[in-house]
Amino acid sequence: MIIAPPPPNEEARLAALDAYQVLDTEAEDIFDEIVRLAARLTNSPIALISLVDRERQWFKSRHGLDAAETPRELAFCAHAILEPNVPMSVTDASNDPRFVENPLVTGSPDIRAYLGVPLVTPSGEAIGTLCVIDQVPRQHSADEIEIVSTLARAVVTNLELRLALRRSHASAQIDPLTGLLNRRALSSRLVEAFNRKQPVAVIMVDLDHFKEANDAAGHAAGDAMLVVAAERLLASVRAGDVVARLGGDEFAVLLLGVNEKDLAGRIAARISASLHQPVPLGGRSLRLGATLGIALAPADTEQPEMLLRAADEALMQAKRVRRGEVGWASRADTQRLARAAAVVCSFDAALDEDGISVLGAEAFLQPIVSLAPEHLQRGWRPCHVTAVEVLARWSGASVGAVPPSELFPLLGPERSAILGRAVRAKALVAIKELRAQGLTTARLAINLSPAEVARSSISEEIAAEVQVAGLPLAAIELEITEEVLLDRVSDRTLDGLAALRGRGARLVLDDFGTGNSGLSQLLRLPLDAIKLDKRFVQGLGLDTKAEEIVRATVSLARGLGLEVVAEGVETESQAELVAALGCHTAQGFLFARPMSAEQLRTWLRETLAPMHDVVIPLRNRRMSR
Repeated sequence: MIIAPPPPNEEARLAALDAYQVLDTEAEDIFDEIVRLAARLTNSPIALISLVDRERQWFKSRHGLDAAETPRELAFCAHAILEPNVPMSVTDASNDPRFVENPLVTGSPDIRAYLGVPLVTPSGEAIGTLCVIDQVPRQHSADEIEIVSTLARAVVTNLELRLALRRSHASAQIDPLTGLLNRRALSSRLVEAFNRKQPVAVIMVDLDHFKEANDAAGHAAGDAMLVVAAERLLASVRAGDVVARLGGDEFAVLLLGVNEKDLAGRIAARISASLHQPVPLGGRSLRLGATLGIALAPADTEQPEMLLRAADEALMQAKRVRRGEVGWASRADTQRLARAAAVVCSFDAALDEDGISVLGAEAFLQPIVSLAPEHLQRGWRPCHVTAVEVLARWSGASVGAVPPSELFPLLGPERSAILGRAVRAKALVAIKELRAQGLTTARLAINLSPAEVARSSISEEIAAEVQVAGLPLAAIELEITEEVLLDRVSDRTLDGLAALRGRGARLVLDDFGTGNSGLSQLLRLPLDAIKLDKRFVQGLGLDTKAEEIVRATVSLARGLGLEVVAEGVETESQAELVAALGCHTAQGFLFARPMSAEQLRTWLRETLAPMHDVVIPLRNRRMSR
C-alpha cells in the first residue's frame, strides 16, 4: 500500500478547509441530495463527500456507507487531491499498487472501482473530493466523469455560498471605523451569557469633549479620537471581555463572569483613567474624557436588554451630576425601566389598526366655571360652566391605569399624539351629547402639545375632527403652551390656528408664566384668554410675590383684551383672591375634579338643579371686563 504524501500547498489547503467551518457539522439535506444523485446517476452503491483533514478523511455526506471517517493514510481521496484539476478513476483497486493492500480493499467496504473528483476552491486548493465507489471492477465512462465533476462543482458552490454568508454576517457585526463589535453583536453576546446563566457586568461609556474636538478639529480628528478610545478600551479590560462601539461616541464593555462590584469598579477605574488622557494628533493635544455607567447581572436584573438600559441610565444619572463620573445602576432603576418598557409595550398593543382608536383610552372632563357673582352660589358652588377641559387618561390590560404624569413622558410625542386624537374624539362626542340634552352650552377645551402644534396640518386635523363630531368650531377652544409661540413653530402653522379662531374657535395660552417666551411673542398669535399656572394660584395667601404676579398678569391681560383663567383653585380663600384680583373664570378641585362623561352629566344636573333648568347664556367677553 502506498500512502499519499501531503500536497505542496498542504498548509494553505488545510487553512482553506478550516475557513469553511464544515468539519464535524451535522448532516444537511443539500449535500445528502448531491451524494444520492451522484450514486443514482452513476449506478454506484456508495457515494461520499470526503474532506481530507490533517490526519483523517471526514465524510460531510455519505450514501451506502456507515463509517463517518477513516484515517487519512487509507483514503483514496488523499491521492485524488494531489492532482486537483484531474478526476481520479480507479478501475480495480485490487490490482492497483497504491491500494492492493489497503484494508478498505481487502476488507469492508471492499472497494474495487473508485471515481473521485477533487473539490477545488476558487483559489486552487483541493480540500477533498466528491467520489463514487463500486464493489466490482468497472470502467467509468466520460458521461459519468462529467456528472460527478458537475456535482463536485455544486458542492464547492454551496460551501462558498455559506462562507460568503458567514463573512457577510461577521462584517455586519463589526464597526468599520474601530474594528470593534457593534450594538447588534454586543446584544447577541450578552444574550449568550444570559443563556449560559453566566454573571456579567456591563459598563456603558460615553466620551466627553468628543463633540467639541470634532467641531474644532474636524471629522478626521473625531475619527482618530474614536480609534484611540477603542484601543484604550481594549487595553483596559481582561482577555475574553467584549468591547463594542454602539454608535457615535458611545461604547460598551461586557465583563463576562463578573458579578462583584469591586472588580467591576476596578476595571471601570482603569477605563476611566485611560480615557481621560489627552489624544496627540498632528502636533496638538485633544482633550478626552468619559462618563461611565455600570450594571450587574443578576444583581440588578435578569433580562439582557434591561441590563444595557440600566447601565445607560446609570451613565445618564452620573452625567447629570458631573461629566467624568462613574454611575451605578440599582435594582430600583431596573424596576422603573421595566415598568416604562411594560407601559410602552402595553400601549402599542392597545393601538387599533385604524391608527385612531386606543383600547383603554378615556376622556376625563373638568369644568371651567365663571367667577362672576351672578354665576356663583353659596359655598362657591358654580352655576355656569364656560368650558370643559378634556384630559387624557389611559389604562392598559397588563399595567392598569397609568397616571398622566408617568404616562406622557414615557409615550413621547408620537404616541402621545395618537392618544390625544383618540381622547379628543371621545370628548367631542360627549360634549355634543351634553349640549343636545340641554345640560350645558360649554365649549370643549382641547390641549395641544408643542409636538402636535409643530405639525403644519394640525389646523386641518382639528377642523376635520370637530366636523366629524357634528359640532361647530365655536364649540371648542384650543389650549397651547408658551413654547408654541417660540420661533421654532412656523408662521404657517400659527396662521392655521388663527384661521380656526376666525371660524369661531377660541385660542387660550395655557400655563402662562412657566414658559420662556418673551412678551413680544404674544403678538405672534391672536389669543382669547390666558390660563394662570396653578403654582401661582396656590401661592396666593402664602407668598406675596405670587399675588403680585397674578395682579400683573391680570393687568396685562386686560390691556391685551384677554380673559384670565385661574388653574388649580382648591380652596375658598384661593377662589376669593383670584376673583378679587380680576380673574374671569377658574378651574380646580374646589369646583369639580376631572370626571368621566357620565359623571359630568350627573354633576351638571346637580349643578343646574337650583337654577330650575335655566341655561345661562355665555357672557359677552367685552361686557365681562
